Amino acid sequence: MTDDGKKKTRKAFRSLFKWGDLILLVVLVVAVALTVWAALRGEGGNAEIYIDGRLAYSLSLDKDTVVELDGVNMTVQVKDGKISVLSSDCPEQLCVHAAPIGSTGGMIVCLPNKVVIKVTGKEVDAIT
Repeated sequence: MTDDGKKKTRKAFRSLFKWGDLILLVVLVVAVALTVWAALRGEGGNAEIYIDGRLAYSLSLDKDTVVELDGVNMTVQVKDGKISVLSSDCPEQLCVHAAPIGSTGGMIVCLPNKVVIKVTGKEVDAIT
């Protein structure tokens, strides 16, 4: 590109965008990037444990802990933002072998003990 062509391109660019437009564009791009990052990082949330249809426990996924559930022979563990079943007295042990669930969602169900574990927390929808 010749020097004359570069000057015409700069002149056209300056007539199209002013300094305020560029600053506004940068601010909007940064704001959108921060919003997407905050929505997708998946921190926080709670695990709700229902025994026989009633809410028995609500555990924060931010704090590592081990809880023995009252009324059933089951132990659950919160570790690294995910919850899993460590031990249970049910015959097939499907709940023990289930993958840990976290902020991405999912459920762990133990039918013999009538226990349902689900994660609640931040929901990201199309508007966000």
